[in-house]
This record gives sequence, C-alpha cells and structure tokens, in this order.
Amino acid sequence: MILIYAFTNNWGTNISRRVLVELEKILNTDKINYQVVYFSPQRFFDKNINGSNYDLIVGLGDFYGNIFKIRMETVAHNRFGDKTINPLSPYVLELSMPEMDIVDTNKFSVGENMGNYNCNFMAYKIQEMINNHQPNLKQLFFHIGKRSEAKTVAKNIAELLKNNNLIFYLH
Repeated sequence: MILIYAFTNNWGTNISRRVLVELEKILNTDKINYQVVYFSPQRFFDKNINGSNYDLIVGLGDFYGNIFKIRMETVAHNRFGDKTINPLSPYVLELSMPEMDIVDTNKFSVGENMGNYNCNFMAYKIQEMINNHQPNLKQLFFHIGKRSEAKTVAKNIAELLKNNNLIFYLH
C-alpha cells in the first residue's frame, strides 16, 4: 500500500494540492491512499502515518523559490522553525528512498534542503519512524515549483513511479 500526501493552503489552490488531485486521476487505484495535510503536520503524522503499514510514502510540497524541475529531496533536518524536532535524534537523516534506476534529469533534480517547516518536519518524523521501527518502508519527497503546471508534474511523477516499478500492480 502507498500513501501519497500533500500539504494544502486554506483554499486548496497551492501546487502540491493540485498535483495530488491530478495524480489521483492518473493513478486511480485502491492501492494508493491520497491524503491532504491541513495545518498541523504532527497531528497528520499521528493520525495517518505513525504505526501504519505502508510500503511507500510519497510527500508533495510547495517550493517557494524558483525551480523548474521537480526536486527529489534526499535528507531531512532535525528542525522545525527555530526548534529541534527531537533533541535525542541526529541533526540530519538520509531519506530511505527506494532504488530508482530510471530518472529523467530533464524533469527531476536532487535536493538536500527541505527548509525548516512542514515539509521537513513530516519527512524527518517519517524517517525517524522508519529508522526505529519500519526499516523496509521507503519514502520519497517531491518539492514542486509554485509556478509548475499540475497536470504535467503529476504525469512526470506517475511516470517515475511506474518506470521504477514502485507501483508495479497498476496496469
């Protein structure tokens, strides 16, 4: 089972929320749970992720700088705003990404800076859970440029997942 989540703004008009809607149209299956994160990432984590039994968790977040490719984040930092997420955990955690042999570098880039708010918090908490309790779980996090076209981004992410057999049960 796969969880794909996206952060939203008050109006549901931000890019990651729109990409989530488009992905659900493309990858329409009961094997994927699509969820929206409203406001508190800790509450969402506690309710939808902690102790769950997913094989893959995919996060979608808005990138507020100028990027023209979908950015696959590779690390999360132990910070949320100006606070530490967990004072007993390492400062940097590498994300347990699945093996991917087919990545179109014209569409995707690699990043190591998730910022220090919701996107980073969620990826860090998930990775901490993976490291401590679920070593077979994998996670991906995509930062999407705010001026990106939702249908195109969704198509590119769906192709990446399919091409790398991360959703092998879809036809």
